[in-house]
Amino acid sequence: MPALLSYDLFPHEPIPRAKPRVMMHVIDAGVGLALFQCARCGHESDWVPYGSLSDAKRGMPCPHCNPEQAQG
Repeated sequence: MPALLSYDLFPHEPIPRAKPRVMMHVIDAGVGLALFQCARCGHESDWVPYGSLSDAKRGMPCPHCNPEQAQG
């Protein structure tokens, strides 16, 4: 029996991944405004306007835990 060759025909580099963002979630909401709080550091935002309820539930990046991504 011939020996099986063990090599990759198509070697690949691992895909670089971004670090997961730490998100702030809604703790209080009114008509068009929401108050967010980070579960990790406890930072609480001011009242922030949101477009829809789904946008508010999606959360927003914490500016303290993600300083380079907070504006995105």
